[in-house]
Amino acid sequence: MDDFLFVLGRNWQLSLAELDNCLKNSEFKGRIKDYSANIAIVEFDSLIRDKYYVNKLMELQFMLGGCQKIGKIYEFINIHTIFNAFPFKIEKFKEVDKTRFKILNVMEKVLNEIFPKIQNKNLFYAVSIYPNLFDDDYYSKILVKHFLPFLNKKIMELLKQKGAQKALYYQYPEKNIKSGNLNPIFPHIVIKYGLLNEDRAEIIFGFTEEGLYIARTFTTDDPNFKKKIDEERPFKEFKSSISPKLALMMLNFLNLFEKREKKNILDPFVGNGTILLFALIQDFQIYGSDNDPQKVENTIRNINWLLEELEEPFPLLLDDRITRIDAENLSEDFKPNFFDGICTEPTLGPYYHKQPYYNQVKELIQSELEPLYNAIFRETYKILKPNRRICIVAPIFSTIDGGDTQININKIAINNKFKSISMIDANRIINKSNQKLQFRKQNIKNLIDAKKDQVIKRKIYVFEKKL
Repeated sequence: MDDFLFVLGRNWQLSLAELDNCLKNSEFKGRIKDYSANIAIVEFDSLIRDKYYVNKLMELQFMLGGCQKIGKIYEFINIHTIFNAFPFKIEKFKEVDKTRFKILNVMEKVLNEIFPKIQNKNLFYAVSIYPNLFDDDYYSKILVKHFLPFLNKKIMELLKQKGAQKALYYQYPEKNIKSGNLNPIFPHIVIKYGLLNEDRAEIIFGFTEEGLYIARTFTTDDPNFKKKIDEERPFKEFKSSISPKLALMMLNFLNLFEKREKKNILDPFVGNGTILLFALIQDFQIYGSDNDPQKVENTIRNINWLLEELEEPFPLLLDDRITRIDAENLSEDFKPNFFDGICTEPTLGPYYHKQPYYNQVKELIQSELEPLYNAIFRETYKILKPNRRICIVAPIFSTIDGGDTQININKIAINNKFKSISMIDANRIINKSNQKLQFRKQNIKNLIDAKKDQVIKRKIYVFEKKL
């Protein structure tokens, strides 16, 4: 098979949207053939014909914010075969044994491709199972407690039968297996155990409604790198700053995939510089502003720190590119039609430790946030190039007495000559039968990034400047 398996991030809808956007608009042309809440199956138009396609996958991995790993798929097993081999209740033992034997035949063929050299080798592997949904009983009761031990044992036996001198596997905590509460290995474990090496491998068993995809991890995210930038920079604000992954995803929704070193990006609410730091890593020409002089200074020092860490030269006139400007006056300091993209999270209002009342939030929206967002779109229209995009965050407030309350961003953007851009094209992604995995039939214009019980949720929008 020439398909590839992408392990999605925590926010699978946002990760799926980012991936599909890249497959549609970047050089990595392709489509999502299948998906679950944890994986996406991708068929590229021509990637596999590139002699150095693994290097291309590494480039794509580095660019994506919502992708944990990428693996090459070697086999597919129909879901009914898996259910017959590992049912909730075994009634026909002979049928179970017969079906499991079929799975072992598939695995024997796959192992020859995962490990080209087996004879007299010391081999190490880790099995990672990604279910259709983590809260599915079939995952906790069958896949973790029965399928995982079966795979670990049988793969080891097959490798020894093929002449391996030694075959060992990664052992998950026994208490997690017994409880059925088990996460697949994270990217930093893949790196730590050298599972991208020739004599080592992470073997992914990824489930969708249709069946089981068997893949070997070829490239993985480096969370330690992102964590270092996020946590070790001189100035940070954990309670309100967006994550590095979200910053990367927002940058990708700008659709600026070619010649990034020539593209001018603006964040008019730099905070402590998260978006600009990762825009710099992605080779953009960065510009930023804020009405708080301390935040401007903090961002400049964070950028200087990052450049020293990367051992990169300092951009010319960096201090002139990151300046104190009020959002209402952006067009007075930046040239008309200068920017190729704007990516920002404006002030979302006060940091609530507990749910506010509806009237409090309504007053905040009417008196502060609506005028602010109106000014943002009015001013960015002047300094953004025609047909270019702004990716922006707006808040959703969870109130005590009025449910979720939010600003009508679409209305504000349209009134300022922007058009809304779909973040998920319903024509490119097939819906699932499971309601938890379904998208609305129409194209999705925004996506939420939030943790459970969060008082202020982030809502991500993409708009394009009309002529």
